Amino acid sequence: MLSSRIGQRWIFRSNSGWLGGDRITDVSVLTACSCFVLLGLLMLAKVGLDTLRSDAAARWPTTLGTIVSVQVEELEYGTSTYWFPRVGYRYTLQGRNMLNTQLTPGAQPHWRDRADAERFLERYLNRAGVVVYYNPDNPAETVLEPTHSGRTGPMLGLGLALVALGFWCLALYDWLR
Repeated sequence: MLSSRIGQRWIFRSNSGWLGGDRITDVSVLTACSCFVLLGLLMLAKVGLDTLRSDAAARWPTTLGTIVSVQVEELEYGTSTYWFPRVGYRYTLQGRNMLNTQLTPGAQPHWRDRADAERFLERYLNRAGVVVYYNPDNPAETVLEPTHSGRTGPMLGLGLALVALGFWCLALYDWLR
């Protein structure tokens, strides 16, 4: 792609940029493309890290716990409102009574609709006991649902799309020069 023009235009034009156009234009295009690729890679890394956390939590030992409270919490971020399910549970490890609300590894599940959060909580409403997965290295770190929430699909798709967009824009710019 770029190899056919190396040395032809760039050497003889003192104001030429890395891609054969004006320096300002080339820097702008490279910056925008790099931002797309970097943002996409960060999103893909987040998905990968969440998957690794989920896989590790699924292998943790378990103990029995008791549901203490079930509620939906409303939090506002700017102009958006999100609904977070909160499940309080008590468990005993190494002779110590502990209390936690962590449902999943990583970020807690949330919805933009209260009804969706309440539907999620239905699985905990009439249950007295639950299986609690605990980190053997840190017994205070526990989860009720160690597996992926299934909500990483959009982030994975967007991450891949941003990486592809960054490279596509760079190729298109080079082709148009």
